[in-house]
Amino acid sequence: MRDYVPKSCGLPDALANQVIWLVKDYDRMKTEYDNAIWDSPDPPDGQPRGKGNGDPTSKEAMKRAELFRKLQAVEQARLAIPEVYRDGVWNSVLYRTPYPRDASRKTYWFHKSVFLRKVAENMFWV
Repeated sequence: MRDYVPKSCGLPDALANQVIWLVKDYDRMKTEYDNAIWDSPDPPDGQPRGKGNGDPTSKEAMKRAELFRKLQAVEQARLAIPEVYRDGVWNSVLYRTPYPRDASRKTYWFHKSVFLRKVAENMFWV
């Protein structure tokens, strides 16, 4: 029930779940994005006609660009939540913690629906 998606966000169930799991994957993506600069390709196997890695630099750059796009979509949507409710909505989606008792559950559901809708819009899924 904590992964409840308010119907007011107007997203189909499958898309809403995809958005939730994109947000839940934020910490892993952030770590991978920060560590991507330190990755290096595997050493060549020494065979004259062995399969090479192609262009590992461009592959890493494309991977990093995609991670950046996803991270920016989530971060920009997070800024759309009023600061008072931001941590409550963020922790609810990411870590499944209950909402703080400083406001009504409906208030948090409203801001959660706006947040999820903004993530979908920022990813150009809607």
